[in-house]
Amino acid sequence: HPCAQSSPAEMEAFKTSLKNDVEAVACVNERLDFCEAEIFMELLDCCEGQLITSGIGKSGIVALRLSDSLSSVGIASTFVHAAEWVHGNLGKAVPKRDIVIFLSHSGNTEECVVAVGHLLARGLKVLVISGQKESKLVKLSSASLVYGRECLKEGLSVIPTASIVVQEMLCNAVVCELVERKGITQSVFKANHPGGAVSRGDFHHNPHCTSNGVA
Repeated sequence: HPCAQSSPAEMEAFKTSLKNDVEAVACVNERLDFCEAEIFMELLDCCEGQLITSGIGKSGIVALRLSDSLSSVGIASTFVHAAEWVHGNLGKAVPKRDIVIFLSHSGNTEECVVAVGHLLARGLKVLVISGQKESKLVKLSSASLVYGRECLKEGLSVIPTASIVVQEMLCNAVVCELVERKGITQSVFKANHPGGAVSRGDFHHNPHCTSNGVA
């Protein structure tokens, strides 16, 4: 088998990537502004309408996953690609009811900045998850989760790798905190998953994930 001929040294990039991701998560956990995070979560918890997520590129994919996860626990949510806001999708956001969450590693993504300008003009609240505090999106937001680009070591210094890991980590934290605050139970999650292993009960629940049983 060709794997039997491989030297451990040939897996250095693999191991380094794992190490960089672990270090990025630890760094963000230490440096995150939890007072700002509390404001961020309070706004989401008090939202009377939909939580709309948005982004472009890899950050857009993470934003889509965040929306899907929110929907899976019964929180009204949808995703709008950042470039589509100015092509008719501004009508999806209801002023004074919905909140829009933008994900952008740089915090200066042009399509996102343009969309935020239109949304703010319509009276929407905008929240941001970004790697850069001194960015246009963070400055325009009502609250933000900034993970800090200095915490990250990316593939080739440019490939979105560790940044995606920490974005996903923060999205998980947002979902779990909302589940806790709203008292959402495992039965709600399962009701939204009538197909697959979840509906059959073919999974092993870890009671330590959250106090109300939704991981």
